[in-house]
Amino acid sequence: MLGLLRRFDHRRLLTEVVEPIAKAYSGILFLPSLRLGLALLLLTFLDLNVGLSGAVAIISAYLFAKFLGLSKTFTSLDYYIYNPLLVGLGIGFLFKLSPLTLSLIVVLSILTFLVTYTLSNVMGYYLGLPVLSIPFVLVSIVAYLAAYKYSNLFVYYLYPHRPGWEWLWDLPQWLQGFFSSLGAVFFYPQPLVGLLVFLLLLRFSPIAAFLAATGYAAGTLFLLQMGLTPEEVFGDPSAFNFVLTAVALGGVFLVPHPKSYLLALAGVLTAVPVVEAAKVFFQYYGLPIFALPFNAVVLLFVYTLSVLGFRYRNWLYLGSPERSLDHFLAYSRRFPLVGREVGLPFSGRWTVWQGFDGEWTHKGPWRHALDFVITDEEGKTYRGSGYYLTDYYAYRKPVLSPVSGTVVEVVDGFPDNPPGQADKENNWGNYVLIYDWRGFYVLLAHFAQNSIKVKKGDRVERGTLLGLCGNSGYSPQPHIHMHVQLTPKVGAPTVPFVIDAYVREGLELRDYSVPKKGERVEAFYPDKVLREKFNLLIEDRFDFVLEKEGERKRVSLRVEMAPDGSFYLTDGKGKLYFGQKFGIFYCYRLEGEGEVLSLLFRALSKVPLNFSKPLEWEDHLPLEVAVSPAAKTLALFLTSFYHDLFRVKVRARATGPLSFKFEGRGWKAAFGGGVKISPKGRFVEEVLVEEGERKVVLKRA
Repeated sequence: MLGLLRRFDHRRLLTEVVEPIAKAYSGILFLPSLRLGLALLLLTFLDLNVGLSGAVAIISAYLFAKFLGLSKTFTSLDYYIYNPLLVGLGIGFLFKLSPLTLSLIVVLSILTFLVTYTLSNVMGYYLGLPVLSIPFVLVSIVAYLAAYKYSNLFVYYLYPHRPGWEWLWDLPQWLQGFFSSLGAVFFYPQPLVGLLVFLLLLRFSPIAAFLAATGYAAGTLFLLQMGLTPEEVFGDPSAFNFVLTAVALGGVFLVPHPKSYLLALAGVLTAVPVVEAAKVFFQYYGLPIFALPFNAVVLLFVYTLSVLGFRYRNWLYLGSPERSLDHFLAYSRRFPLVGREVGLPFSGRWTVWQGFDGEWTHKGPWRHALDFVITDEEGKTYRGSGYYLTDYYAYRKPVLSPVSGTVVEVVDGFPDNPPGQADKENNWGNYVLIYDWRGFYVLLAHFAQNSIKVKKGDRVERGTLLGLCGNSGYSPQPHIHMHVQLTPKVGAPTVPFVIDAYVREGLELRDYSVPKKGERVEAFYPDKVLREKFNLLIEDRFDFVLEKEGERKRVSLRVEMAPDGSFYLTDGKGKLYFGQKFGIFYCYRLEGEGEVLSLLFRALSKVPLNFSKPLEWEDHLPLEVAVSPAAKTLALFLTSFYHDLFRVKVRARATGPLSFKFEGRGWKAAFGGGVKISPKGRFVEEVLVEEGERKVVLKRA
C-alpha cells in the first residue's frame, strides 16, 4: 500500500483534475484561479444540495469526456467545465437530491458537454466568438421544460431561504439587491452568498468588482427611470445579467480603459430591455431567463467590435482584467504596429532627411513616409560643390528590399534630375512597389535610371538588391523614399509603420520605432554566435542555483512548446514565453508564478544578439514582474482609467562581448543588475538583480 501511495502522482492529480475543476468555479466570474475556484467551490456547499449537484455534474462531464478521449481538451479550457457545472447547480437549486435527480444531472451534464463542444467549434471557426454560457442556457431550458413531466422529482426551493446572517436583511434595499444578484450567479440569490462573492472579487480582481457594482447600478437605475418600483427592481435576482455583462465587456473581452468602461455601460443598458422582454416570454412557460440576455448582448458587442478592429479588443485574456491590462500596456509599448514592421532599405549608415509629418512633401495622405540620405561628419550630403550627381554620397548606392514579398510594379525609365531640380509631373520617378505577404505594400522611389534589378512578379526576400539610389521624380537630391500603403495603386494614402531593428547614432539599438529627422541610422545584424546561444530548443534543460539572503536553492528550467507553436521556459509552476525576432531575443510574457522566471524577465526582456559595439537599449516591463503585488493591484486599477499613469522602463548597455548591465526605474520600482552569457553553452551563465540592499543571484549549476 505504501508503495502504491509513493507511486501515486499527486502533482498530476492536482494539475490535470483538481486545478481545472476548481478553475471552472472561478471561470464563471472570468477569473480562472485555483485559490478563487476552491473558495467558490466551498461556497456552493453552503447548501449541500446545490454543492453536491454541481460536483456531480463536473465529475460526470469529465468522465464522459475521458471516455471519448477528450479529457485533456475538457480540462484545458474552463468553459468546457463551467457549463456542466452551471447546469448541475441549477438542478440542485430546483430539485432535492435523490437517485432520480442524480441520474438527471448525469444525463444533462453529458448533453451540456456535447452542446458545448459542438457550439464552441462552430462559433469559434465561423465567427471567432466564445461560447460563453449558451450551452448552460439551452440545456437548462430543456431540463426545466422536461421537468414538468417528471412528477417523481421533488421540488426543493418553493420558499425563500436565508442561510444565517440575518442582519444582512436590514441593509439598504439596493445593497441587498446587489448582493442577491451576485449570489444568483451561483444559484444562491441571497445577500450572504453575494457578499462573500463580492469580497472574493475584491481580493482577486478589484477591476472586476468595480465593474460588477457599476453594471448593477447602471441597470437598476435605468429600470427605476423606466417606472419600475424599487421592490420590483432590487428584488429581481435576474439583474445578475447586468453584473456579468459589465464584467465581460469592461474587463474580459475588452482591455480595461475608459472607452471599454463606457462600452460596458452601453452593454448593460442594452441588456435592460432584453432582460425585461425575456422575462415576459419565459415567464409564460414558467421559466427563469437564466443568462440569455448576458450572452446575447456580450456576443453582439464582441463580434461588432472585433470586425471594426476596436483598439482595446482583448485578444489575449490572461486570467484577470488586471493581468490582461498589464500585458496589453507593456506589449503595446514594446511592440507597436506588430505586423507592419519593415527593415531599412540600405546597408551602412544613412541619415533621415525627412520623417513622418515632414515639412516638405510628407503631408496629408502621404504623411507616413521616410526619406534617407548619406551625410558626412559636417552634415553635408555631398562632397565638393554638389554641382554633379556624382558629388552626392547616396547617388547609385544599393537599395535593398526592406521586406519579403512579391514585386507588383516597376518603373525604371525616368532620367535623374540635375541637383536642385525636380520632376513635378512624375512624382515618384523610378520606383519599385512590393507586396508584403502580411497584407500591405511598400513603395521605394527615386531610383537611378535603368538601375532597377527586379521585375514585376519577382519574389524578393528581405535584403534583396532592388536597384541603385538616384534622383528621379520629385527629388532635388539623391535619396531613398519609403512608405507603406494598403492598396496597390501608386500614390495611395500611406499608413503608419515601424522599422523593426536599427542602430541610432552608432550607439543605441532601437526596435519597433520610427527614426526622426536628422538621426543617423544603420541596420542591425545579429552575431551568429550569440544568436545560437539564445536559440533555445525544446527539451533543453538549464540547472541553476538561486542565492538570496544567505540561502541557496537549486532550480531547474526546461524549454517546452505551447499548442500555438510558441516556446516558453518553465520551472513547473510558471511559463516565461520567449522568442527571437530581427536579431533580438525577447521575453514576451509571464504566466503563472515563479521567482526565477520573474527574475529572468527583468534581466532578459530584450537582448540584442550582437555586442560587437557598446550598444545601449531600453525596454518596458509589465508591472507584474517589477513591483510588489499590493502596489501592482492599486496601480493597475488606477491605470485602467488612464493608461499612461504608471510604467516601468529598463535601460541596458553592453559591457563586453558576452555581458551587459541593466537598470529599471518606475513607480514603486528601482532595481539594477547584470547578465553574463554562457561562454561555452547556450543561454546565460549568471544573472544578478539588486533592489536596494537586497541582492539575488542566479548561477548555472
